Amino acid sequence: MDNNKNFFNQLNPSKIYGNEIYEKTKKYQKQYGFKIGKGKQDTWNNESDAFKHTFMQADLALKTTAGISKFLGDWHESKGRKTGQNPKEENMDKWNNAIGREIAQEIENEIDSITIKYLILNNKMDDIVAQKVVNRMKKGDLITDPFNDKRLFENSYYNGHIYTIEEIEKMTSQEFKLHKQEIMKQIKDKGMPMKDKSNANGSKSNDTSNNSGSDDGHWVTINGNHVLIDN
Repeated sequence: MDNNKNFFNQLNPSKIYGNEIYEKTKKYQKQYGFKIGKGKQDTWNNESDAFKHTFMQADLALKTTAGISKFLGDWHESKGRKTGQNPKEENMDKWNNAIGREIAQEIENEIDSITIKYLILNNKMDDIVAQKVVNRMKKGDLITDPFNDKRLFENSYYNGHIYTIEEIEKMTSQEFKLHKQEIMKQIKDKGMPMKDKSNANGSKSNDTSNNSGSDDGHWVTINGNHVLIDN
């Protein structure tokens, strides 16, 4: 069974591409010396992770389009969300993905399309992209630590997603502060449904037993405590 699973994984285009980007990340890590971890999670929540995502999105955008690159990047993050990825990690990935697409745009502004295709076909574009990614990392443009960086991606984890009371209750105080603005906007626009009453299109639940509004703000439950969120 395991052999069959490994065989089909080898035929999976996303797996193949993911492995290719991972190997390129390790190659450029040795060249530029940015930080990398150890073991199976060596490119996780560190500079190598930031490089990998940024490089990947730039590469995809140049080989396809920025729209396709974004779609595939967001799809990958949605899979992580379903398996319990921390929202701060998703925020880091989406931030760096966006920088990658910016880099692709920079290259398209600097080099004509025919030359770009030539460089890609002759495996000469990777070095150009890698250098730009590293430059942006050195400038501090990338998020390299999801838990100690307060920058939020404009369309972050909760974009298009409806907060529920259960989700907020599970947040740490730091996580709540990080996403307070988004939570307040949702309360004002759509309310705060219970998890089992929310639905895919984000319509407001009729159940408001665990939150209430007033002219001064809205009460919600955070870590077992009732908190008044200003309007």
